[in-house]
Amino acid sequence: MDPPYRNSAIGEIITKVANSKLVGTNTIVVVTHSIHLTLEEKYPPLSLIKERRHGDSCIAIYHKEVAP
Repeated sequence: MDPPYRNSAIGEIITKVANSKLVGTNTIVVVTHSIHLTLEEKYPPLSLIKERRHGDSCIAIYHKEVAP
C-alpha cells in the first residue's frame, strides 16, 4: 500500500483492507507512510511484524494472524 504519506486516515484504510477479501491466510501487507504518523501494532486480523525507517519514509510490514 502506498497511500499519501501524511494522510491521517491510513489506519482506517489498513483496517478496511485487513477485513476485506483481499487479505487471506498468510497475507503480508506492506504500508509506506511518513515517519510523522504512528501506526498501530495491530489492525485485526493484521499484526505488525517489522517496521523500518528510511529518511522521511517508514515501511510497516503486517501479517494476517491465523485464527486458532
